[in-house]
Amino acid sequence: MNKFYYLIILLFFFSSCSFDKSSGIWTGSEKISKKDNNNQNLEPIFKKENDLIKNKELTSNQILKFGNPIPFSNWSQSYQNNFNNIGNVSFLNVGNYKKYSKVSKAKVNNNILIYENNLFFSDQKGNIGVFSLEKNQLIFKYNFYKKKMKRTEKIIEIIIKNGSIIAADNFGYIYSIDYKKKKLNWAKNFLVPFRSNLKIMGNILFLTDEKNKVILIDIKDGKKINELYTQPSKTVSKFKSSLALDRNNNLLFLSTSGSLYSLNLINQKTINWIQNFKKESEIIFNANPVVVSDNDIMISTNNNISLVNINGQRLWNLNIESNISPIISGNIIFTITHDNYLVLINKVTGKIIYSKNIHSIIEKDYKKNFKKKINQINHIYLTDKKILLISNNSYFIEIKVDKYINVSSIKKNPFDISSDIILLKNEMVFIDSSKRIYKVN
Repeated sequence: MNKFYYLIILLFFFSSCSFDKSSGIWTGSEKISKKDNNNQNLEPIFKKENDLIKNKELTSNQILKFGNPIPFSNWSQSYQNNFNNIGNVSFLNVGNYKKYSKVSKAKVNNNILIYENNLFFSDQKGNIGVFSLEKNQLIFKYNFYKKKMKRTEKIIEIIIKNGSIIAADNFGYIYSIDYKKKKLNWAKNFLVPFRSNLKIMGNILFLTDEKNKVILIDIKDGKKINELYTQPSKTVSKFKSSLALDRNNNLLFLSTSGSLYSLNLINQKTINWIQNFKKESEIIFNANPVVVSDNDIMISTNNNISLVNINGQRLWNLNIESNISPIISGNIIFTITHDNYLVLINKVTGKIIYSKNIHSIIEKDYKKNFKKKINQINHIYLTDKKILLISNNSYFIEIKVDKYINVSSIKKNPFDISSDIILLKNEMVFIDSSKRIYKVN
């Protein structure tokens, strides 16, 4: 009976996208309604490209336009900003590094932040810590959990706002800590595990749980403002829901079921549009974070890169297999495929303008054979007019991008990156597998 009930709801939801007072989709004081806009485009009308990845050189008249390098001074949320787009970042790969003290005895969660020269982290024992990079010491540590939860693994997502750390975990707890006054501001238990990054607009925190429910919370007292039910996923994957904000302050929500929602939850409480990115043949949906660039939205799954405008119309689609979140800067999108091809895509047209295996690029400039030494590429960054690739065994490969593309440096490093990477003030900061902080340069 339950399956039949859910099927009826889903058919009604996706066929009509009509939300009246009886729909019950919005659980707050106001019901959510569909925005009446003839320009909205709910159907997947888009230009499709199925280019095979093959060797392709830049043409002589190809103009590569990048944004200016940004020297970030703080990194107070996952993926740096509300757009999840760091673009062209300021970093000098001169090869120096500094090793700090250990931050924890337990495994550190990936989500690390830096604010006012302090590094913020959580570990799987439930500790939340603040480490002073200037003093090279832990200056604050707090554990919210009771002793009966001591043996359970805590996956915690954190964000910094107004002198407080807001944390949400895989048990359904969310709490706020004033790390300067060293006290707990508030704590709430929503019972269902949270499963997304965190976004804040004004005093409203946005996050989602494992059932793909969007929740709005007042960061001043932790009270729930409202919640929105969306289609739950039938399978479990490693992908956690991704949240971003566009330039019109709409919340973009890519769910674990593969649906991208544009939501106006501040003023009119409307669903602007919905697009689906999960193929019918896929059992498990995997994707990278939503990225906003100007008036465009990039969705990258493990087998596709798509560009959608802010009205929900798909502009183009490319079948590219990759687990790496692509980089957007100016009119160019950069990514690395499963087969280690460096691919440059024209953002406007969706055309591949350059593709070449990184090992063949290396062989052109280096006699030494790196093919067996450089394993999978895990990270890609644009640093001025250079692409920085980082492998899972800590090779840094710097590729110069101009009229020609060639390798400018390769270095094997002695650390094993195990957290997110933060880039600010020409430096790179992360935590390695030994739970030590490293600052490169």
